Amino acid sequence: MGYHCNRLNHPEDRVLANGLKRGEFYNFPPDDLPALKRSILLHNIAMSIHSPLVKPQWYPDPPTWTFLCDVDEDNRQLTLRMVEGTMELAEEFGAEYVVVHFPAPSTVDTTGFSPAKLREIALDSCERLAELSQKHNIPIHVEGFGPSPFLDPTFLIEVITQFPVLRYCWDSAHMYISAQRDGFDYYEFAERLAPYLGSIHLWNTRGMDDYLAFRHIPVHPSQTPEKGWVDIPRLLRIVGRLNYSCPIIFESVHRYPEALGDHDYRDGVKWVKELVATLS
Repeated sequence: MGYHCNRLNHPEDRVLANGLKRGEFYNFPPDDLPALKRSILLHNIAMSIHSPLVKPQWYPDPPTWTFLCDVDEDNRQLTLRMVEGTMELAEEFGAEYVVVHFPAPSTVDTTGFSPAKLREIALDSCERLAELSQKHNIPIHVEGFGPSPFLDPTFLIEVITQFPVLRYCWDSAHMYISAQRDGFDYYEFAERLAPYLGSIHLWNTRGMDDYLAFRHIPVHPSQTPEKGWVDIPRLLRIVGRLNYSCPIIFESVHRYPEALGDHDYRDGVKWVKELVATLS
């Protein structure tokens, strides 16, 4: 298990302070990279990267967009150049894997493009990601978000079967919001994808209103499905039964929103450790 990190103090304040051994790093200023590398080596932290490790000037804040499913070739090339740069750094840092956002909705109007053409574009981007993975000998985990026709288990399993260097990154809360929006069964989707997962991003939500108000809410044992939250124990049981070695990354801030209760986010980390221990 690990914590996502985008500041130089995070390896100590988020990873080590919670008794974790893994960090997932993203969106650092380029001048911070030497100090980041020293910190990772000093504390012997297992490392993954969420693309981009270094934020390009054109990349939005918060860093959520990707253009791999865009019908505009220039936009796709922009993202692929960003991923290429991240893969070069991942090789230099010795990262275990890189997470890349895909699939995502096109930022360009797709009117006039047939489903077959859109599928061809998506598969072409997958092939290019696979080529980058093989070139740098580092697995890529694709993570989906937003309303996309390719956020579908049949398509994703086809992609990972066709390109075995790719795996899927399950985002516990974004997928829940997608299930609410698109009407699919969250836990059935998780069960189908579990054997193909490379990693899990763990945080919680009751829906889009929570996300807009609080963004990434830390998981906590007070969050029950009866109150509308993702059933974290059920999710971990599904994945643990089919893919026990899948790394778990806490993808949330390190404080609990006061408006949602007087809770300590560290209790959520302990809770997940206990849940995972029961799966072994």
